[in-house]
Amino acid sequence: MSGSISWDGKVYPYVPGPRVEPGGPVRLHEEVDPGLDPITHEVLRHALWQVNAEHGDTIMRISGSPVCAYGHDFNPVICDERGDVIFFGPFIQYLAGATGSAIKWTLENRAANPGIGPGDIFLTNDPWIGPPHQADVALLAPVFVAGELFCWVSNTLHQWDLGGSTPGGFDPGATDVYVEQPCIPPVKVVEAGRIRRDVEEHYLRSSRLPDLVALDLRAGVSGCQAAHDRIVDLVDRYGAATVKASMRKLQDDSEAAFVRRLAKIPDGSWSAESWIEAKSPGDRGMYRNRLTLTKRGDRLIFSNAGTAPQQGSISAAYPAWRGAVLAMLNTMLMFDQMFAIEGALRHVEFEIEPGTIATALRPAAVSGSPAITLINSINLSGLILSKMLLACEDEELRAEARACSGTLAYPINTMGGTDQRGKEFYAFFADAQAAAQPATAAHDGVDTGGYSWDLATTIPNVEEHELFYPLLCLWRKELPDSGGAGRFRGGNSGELAVVPHNTERISWVTVTGKTAVPGPGLAGGYPTSTNRSILVRGADVREQMERSGRMPADLDELAGERDHVPPKSDDRVTTPDDVWVYSWGSAGGYGDPLEREAEAVVADVAAGRLSPGWALEAYGVAVVGADEDARLDPEATARRRAAIRAERLAEGRPAAPAEPAPDAGRAPVDGRVTDALAIRDGQFVADGVALGPATGNYKDGALIRDLPLTAANPYLLDPAVHLDDKVAFRQVICPRTGRLLDTELPVGDEPPLWDLRPAAAEGEEE
Repeated sequence: MSGSISWDGKVYPYVPGPRVEPGGPVRLHEEVDPGLDPITHEVLRHALWQVNAEHGDTIMRISGSPVCAYGHDFNPVICDERGDVIFFGPFIQYLAGATGSAIKWTLENRAANPGIGPGDIFLTNDPWIGPPHQADVALLAPVFVAGELFCWVSNTLHQWDLGGSTPGGFDPGATDVYVEQPCIPPVKVVEAGRIRRDVEEHYLRSSRLPDLVALDLRAGVSGCQAAHDRIVDLVDRYGAATVKASMRKLQDDSEAAFVRRLAKIPDGSWSAESWIEAKSPGDRGMYRNRLTLTKRGDRLIFSNAGTAPQQGSISAAYPAWRGAVLAMLNTMLMFDQMFAIEGALRHVEFEIEPGTIATALRPAAVSGSPAITLINSINLSGLILSKMLLACEDEELRAEARACSGTLAYPINTMGGTDQRGKEFYAFFADAQAAAQPATAAHDGVDTGGYSWDLATTIPNVEEHELFYPLLCLWRKELPDSGGAGRFRGGNSGELAVVPHNTERISWVTVTGKTAVPGPGLAGGYPTSTNRSILVRGADVREQMERSGRMPADLDELAGERDHVPPKSDDRVTTPDDVWVYSWGSAGGYGDPLEREAEAVVADVAAGRLSPGWALEAYGVAVVGADEDARLDPEATARRRAAIRAERLAEGRPAAPAEPAPDAGRAPVDGRVTDALAIRDGQFVADGVALGPATGNYKDGALIRDLPLTAANPYLLDPAVHLDDKVAFRQVICPRTGRLLDTELPVGDEPPLWDLRPAAAEGEEE
């Protein structure tokens, strides 16, 4: 099924533009100057881009919200008269991915009553219409020229608190949407250039922080008005038909670039899956999130078939899932189009199964979706696009292939109480915006480098944490060894530790996942670390500081009892004697770690990115000395790497096929599959070894070795701390050389994932 799940639970087809016909309640401007010259287009292209930049800068200058100023948790967008995208802004990409659907809904449902006119702005936070969850509030502003609707400018901005059962709006125990922040379908909050007082008061009434939310409303309105005025200026200078022609050309050029890239990629189907932990506090279950990409000619089809049914507080609505896919599609295949993605959407289909945790139907609880299933789906989108690109002969495209970026769930640690000024406060840390960037097919990842789908993000200084909130920050640091091992190393993550200061207590809510199951590596790379929240009770930090004269700088330096906080909790409290420590997941590695250049490993040890122990265990590299004096022991390295390969071959077992291969008469096209895998004469081949027919799963012909999950990364807990299911670290091994072809994270006794299916030769049946 393809379509958009609306707020009323119905599924409407996704079409380019609303079902409102020109000449109806709103007249749409569609005139295009056929004589647009290249120089004028270049001027207008950059001018329109600058409109979004000024739009975003206006929001940041006015907003009083740290999540806006430091986390850049917003994005401005320009859409044409029908709601099709002209430009995303350079901020959080998934927020812009559903803007078009919100505009289309508004055109369809508000044009006749209350009407859409000059100077109007509509507000919505309804996840079944556009924004990812209720805390993300979208403002939709039409731009009229000579009585015709010319285009739309819009922004979506995360709000600190809009009500609901939990301060801040993240409710890990929500069973349905009715206990969460209210959902507001598009309502006219600005009419003819003035904020409607009645609508604003209704909007603010449920908020615990109405003054801050009111300021952010004005920030968003001002951003829309600034963008509106700049576009009107362009129309006045160049003419409406010329500006509209440039907008159409941006869409057409992005389509041409996308189709050119697709032509270099073989047809096939690729899958990836991950597991969401804990649907509610006290739950120890796991819930599958699965994403499949199929390429057929000049089309990409994304499917969520096989994803777990919606339940608990882990679900996302369809617009959020679609925005997650578009965030990585924009990053990996439209990287030179300045966030003009509409042309690609002309060649993308979404086959959805309604009622899953990725495409939930109302009244599912969805307030936690961006931190959980949405971020998870972003990374799954990146993995399946990467698997597709690895089959491409074009080196520029192959270089875009990457393992998991950052973490597969954002670690929301919501804190609340009375601040150092005696006022009520609620907030969550944005430090995890310093996400680890993943290893790619061409280079190492970046330690705490941020998200590739959020180019403008920053994180606050720790002094700003202490300014805004009643906290003393003990440390914030990068975590050596945390990045996924591989031929190219995944980036390391970070950790923050705080203790209450000038307050008696702070209450905590965790709304996250991936505290037990990491994100996978790629092409034999090792997985990420996981998120973790640790409450250290009775740490006596102040007494320790008085004795030693220094602040503790590591978890091992703290006394007290450690409580590994589960991914969904609402009952933890810290006093001035307790420490809250939270770290965010790292990025995955690419390729077999034994193929990493030994000198690169030594350089990592010398720089403090790796420890000598993990260098020997994961990379098989013997390092003598430490810090700047670190040097390679080549003989010991050769012996260790040979021993690791021998262990893989000795302990590996043949895989039992999960399902029979299709008719062997269907012959997939010969060619590259991954760096280590190819198709030759209808067979999968790795290192000269035939692994079976290319109509089946190549892993059936490889060796499979299941290890404890903790063997994959030094920062992984035993999954039994949080889960009832067994989780392993699986290596898929070449039976001749001992080379890692892939790694997996199976749950229970699951067979190897059948994650790639090459297309048949032209003219043959699939």
